[in-house]
Amino acid sequence: MLAGTIFAPVNLPLTVWFPAMYLLSQVENGISALEPGRQIGVSPDTAWLLKHKLMQAMPERDAGRKLEASVFAVKAGEGRN
Repeated sequence: MLAGTIFAPVNLPLTVWFPAMYLLSQVENGISALEPGRQIGVSPDTAWLLKHKLMQAMPERDAGRKLEASVFAVKAGEGRN
């Protein structure tokens, strides 16, 4: 079931992968490789591997998709004038 995915070559349970995916998807300005490790409770080496595997998979997934309409992005911040 995991063959051919980013999960296959790494011997970690999906209960480690999915929280790491969530953490990486919730930050606006990026996250250090060590932060997911602190929050999930894995070693720094494992945290580094998780982050880099996930970051590598993101552009590969989106490479075949093209936007077909206008896209507008609005950045809102608290306390800004």
